[in-house]
Amino acid sequence: MTITPRPKPVEGTGLVYDERMALHKCDWDDNYPESPARITESYKRCLEYNLVDRCVKIEPRLGTHKEITSMHSDGYRTCVEQSVTQDINNLRKLSEKYDATYFNNHTYEAAKLALGSTLELVDHVAQGKVRNGMAIVRPPGHHAMKSEACGYCFFNNVAIAAKHALDDLGMNRVLIVDWDVHHGQATQYMFYDDPRVLYFSIHRYEYGTFWPNLRESDYDYIGEGKGKGYNINVPLNKTGMGNTEYMAILLQILLPIATEFNPDLVLVSSGYDAAIGCPEGEMEVTPACYAHFINLLQTLANGKLCVILEGGYCIKSLSEGVALTLRALLDDPVPSIPALGKPCDAIVETILQLITELRPFWKCLAFQDDLEPGEASQIPSGGERPEHVEFSTDANKPEIHVLEDCYPIQDNKVKLMLESRIEDLIQGTDLTKPTNRTCLVYDQKMMAHRNYTDPSHPERPERISRIYSKHKEYGLLDRCKLLKSRVAKEEELALLHDPDYISKIKETSTTKPRDLRDIQYNFNSIFLSQESWDCAILATGCFLNVIDDVMSGQSQNGVAIIRPPGHHAEVHTAMGFCFFNTIPIGARYAQKRYGCKKVLIIDWDVHHGNGTQHMFEDDPSVLYMSLHRYDGGFFFPSSPDGNFDKVGTGTGIGFNVNVPWNGRKVGDREYIATFQQVIMPIAYEYGPDLVLVSAGFDAARGDLLGGCDVTPEGYAQMTRMLMGLANGRLILGLEGGYNLSSISESMAMCTSMLLGDPCPPLEEEYDIAPHAVKSINNVLDTHKAHWQSLQYRVPLYNHKQDDDPHKDDVTHKDDVTHKDDVTHKDDVAQNDGDLDTLATALQDMSVAPQVAVCDTRGGDIPPEGESLACGVEEGACGGSDATAINLVTLQTDGMFAVQPLTWCPHLDLVEPLPPGGLDVNQACLECGHRGENWVCLQCYQVHCSRYVNEHMVKHGLESEHRVVLSYADLSVWCYSCDSYISNQVLDPALESASISKFGGE
Repeated sequence: MTITPRPKPVEGTGLVYDERMALHKCDWDDNYPESPARITESYKRCLEYNLVDRCVKIEPRLGTHKEITSMHSDGYRTCVEQSVTQDINNLRKLSEKYDATYFNNHTYEAAKLALGSTLELVDHVAQGKVRNGMAIVRPPGHHAMKSEACGYCFFNNVAIAAKHALDDLGMNRVLIVDWDVHHGQATQYMFYDDPRVLYFSIHRYEYGTFWPNLRESDYDYIGEGKGKGYNINVPLNKTGMGNTEYMAILLQILLPIATEFNPDLVLVSSGYDAAIGCPEGEMEVTPACYAHFINLLQTLANGKLCVILEGGYCIKSLSEGVALTLRALLDDPVPSIPALGKPCDAIVETILQLITELRPFWKCLAFQDDLEPGEASQIPSGGERPEHVEFSTDANKPEIHVLEDCYPIQDNKVKLMLESRIEDLIQGTDLTKPTNRTCLVYDQKMMAHRNYTDPSHPERPERISRIYSKHKEYGLLDRCKLLKSRVAKEEELALLHDPDYISKIKETSTTKPRDLRDIQYNFNSIFLSQESWDCAILATGCFLNVIDDVMSGQSQNGVAIIRPPGHHAEVHTAMGFCFFNTIPIGARYAQKRYGCKKVLIIDWDVHHGNGTQHMFEDDPSVLYMSLHRYDGGFFFPSSPDGNFDKVGTGTGIGFNVNVPWNGRKVGDREYIATFQQVIMPIAYEYGPDLVLVSAGFDAARGDLLGGCDVTPEGYAQMTRMLMGLANGRLILGLEGGYNLSSISESMAMCTSMLLGDPCPPLEEEYDIAPHAVKSINNVLDTHKAHWQSLQYRVPLYNHKQDDDPHKDDVTHKDDVTHKDDVTHKDDVAQNDGDLDTLATALQDMSVAPQVAVCDTRGGDIPPEGESLACGVEEGACGGSDATAINLVTLQTDGMFAVQPLTWCPHLDLVEPLPPGGLDVNQACLECGHRGENWVCLQCYQVHCSRYVNEHMVKHGLESEHRVVLSYADLSVWCYSCDSYISNQVLDPALESASISKFGGE
């Protein structure tokens, strides 16, 4: 794995503001909603929160003629300029030409200041002078069209900035997110056929009855020509939508598509008229929720994010929303919002309609099945569509627009009630900022626990020392609060472990080394030394120190570089390299000592955390969510408890969420999709007080035991998303991970995120493995009964079923591939059949006359949700049997016959047979096992499989020998190519093994 040194992160949040923009006002109506107070009060609120002095001040400037006319006609610019010298009567006449607009003698200067200040902010962010920033500007811009003012807007600040970024700043892709409650129709028009700009608008629509009353504001206007699929409208067809609905939009539509689009820059048309109290929006978004929007958007574009003020007409919620947005850009803790509820039917309908329209263009929208021909739609109805809606068109546009009684006025009682609610929200929002950003604990004494009989064992002491060294190399240690280590008390271990078991492990510290070998075989995948007890209680104690520092408000978040790991440890026994289950002990400790009512545990170690699940499966106060390889139950810990249908018991039903992968090479796309579809919706509905991560890095790219493909950038993205929960109280504790380079880089990247560094983008390629889509869908189908946020697994109409009007003129940046067309990622051929057919197919690729397979109900495929694992000896943490993986493919993706590679570059490493040939009955050189063994075709040592004690895998890691032959099914595997091999070079070894196994020639 090649690691590129990380550049110094870009720092600073830019802020641009100029009081001269307050001179633009309506001279004939002091109550006009687009008033100077919109920016003066917003800026004042930022001052009250002491945010302004923490920002990099960007000098405002006037937009130039050239910049204005890059998107507007010069004749229109001249018309606006003439307002500078006109008297009030002529200003009224000029205003009557345009919809919802007024002019005064300062309008032209204010509009140029708004534009120039926006461009200056974009320049600073694009050029790396600041990381992100905000422009508190007016008049707004997103309604301003090429040749006319509209909706309080004169020059389209954000559209001009996007064009400038593309044409002058070297950007290739720009994302515009417009969450102003009014549709930014002018921005849409300007980029409707341009695939370089993804325009995403969330706006009140009410089936076209809400201003600007345009048919083209609906969900089915998705762009044209090369830009088809790059214009996304989310029409809100009822009022009263709030945090729940907006977060659903971000997680179901915006984040998946934006991640796939992979922008170089994100511009936000940030109106706050969807905030509670605004008379024009009549929505219910709380000011604090805007900080959550910002946190999610910071996963994009390496953090290059510019927020430009648009609308917002309730001064109290507007100014609070602006301040909390700026606070989020400064990367202060994201304030908690109340747990989200059930999204209304109207937004569920809109989201599903959008997915129907957009999924031909975006690979990420892969989690809805197709309606069968003739099957009725199952999309819920969001309400009755009004009859005879009159849309605004050029044909019915009035020649003169009214200037009085042209905006909504709130009843005084309603206004007072809303202001009281806003004040309650402000007072109830926790804006505490701890003294320290990130605390970190490490003690090299934990390296004393080691396997003296097998120094090459993957759970080696260097795991933590290499991670610590990488943190030092990147300068992360100097930025963290370094905590002292401590050992856990026995009563702390007893929060979740049986006292007799604790005593049993304690006794090992005084047991003679020669006796420890016998004791360790009483456990599943455990090695013991006299130092194991001390290291295990030190690991747990260190983690509890991080809990103390975060929960006492000393640090915002924390990292524990600890070993041995913990998540396999059960109440009464050690297992899978684990003695005491550190992260769950930390959860219970936080509940007992600090009164945490709800703790979320995310486990992204590649192995299922069986111990954690069992400790909390009947406890709704701890939500456990695990992403892990399962392979139909064949991957360690080889139990059906890791499947998606294990949801908890008793009062804990629904609070155990397993996302099981049934195949190799699962990487960033699958993990990020799971976070967007499953983890974050459920987490926001749960509303935790504390988030703990069982941070194993054995799903990382380059980890041979995990066989997955998550990059450091992928772990960074997941960490950044989790930072929006629990007021930023997030703690990572090391679990597994056995490639020293991968774990060091990955955990350092996570710490970098906790410290507030920019989130790096993912790789360009965007394909989600079909088996992963099925796993995610199984989770969604299972848990929609328990979580109201999971409302979107509805079969949808498929445009491929008829003459798709989109297909001829779409030009996506990648070739569009539907999930039904995707080739299985192991490059296998589909077929229909049963286990006998599979056995025949496997037999064809081997010289063996028969392939032994699991006997499952006389050869029947196990029912969905049941494990294929049966009659196979449980083995060490670290993998699954290759034949088992192939059987799982039958369960998860239909019938497949494995197609081995006919050549690989490592065949020339195969050495001639030793004298006397091969003996398939030879025992494992390390442990003496005589069952699932493999022979190395380079040195001809025999070792047990990864399903037993993984000695062949460890041999490969240590010796870098790559080509091995299975004595179980006589298949040949190359570790480097991650594939089966069939080539005549292998014939002598296969023939010798076959003779030994079956007799005869």
